[in-house]
Amino acid sequence: MELKPVAMYREMYERGHDELPSVFDAPTGTVEGDRDRILNYMRKVRAIFDVMGESPDLFTRDADIEGGPSLYSDGVWIWREDSLRYLAEQPLTLPAEFVERVRSFDYTPQSFDTRDPAFDAAFLAYF
Repeated sequence: MELKPVAMYREMYERGHDELPSVFDAPTGTVEGDRDRILNYMRKVRAIFDVMGESPDLFTRDADIEGGPSLYSDGVWIWREDSLRYLAEQPLTLPAEFVERVRSFDYTPQSFDTRDPAFDAAFLAYF
């Protein structure tokens, strides 16, 4: 199993994750008219890995995001707490496949088995 990252960038990690795009090369453009509903969907899923620490804000100098490294997933896609902030504040492009999935579920997260060992291995790759 492999989870697909949403608004996750290599600068979010101190090492590794060279497969992720740079936030400085991230595509930007028109923000979806339903971006607030999409973000609400992303906030409604439960955290799969909650981190008490903070992460540096990649767009605001000398600022941090509490719980930034915390991970969320809908069972297919994965994102971080700081991803939510960036998507709310920046015109970052969301993957079309992700947007289609969210809309197809009428912005309501579906349940999935977080105890599946394959899921554990998949999400731990992003910690």
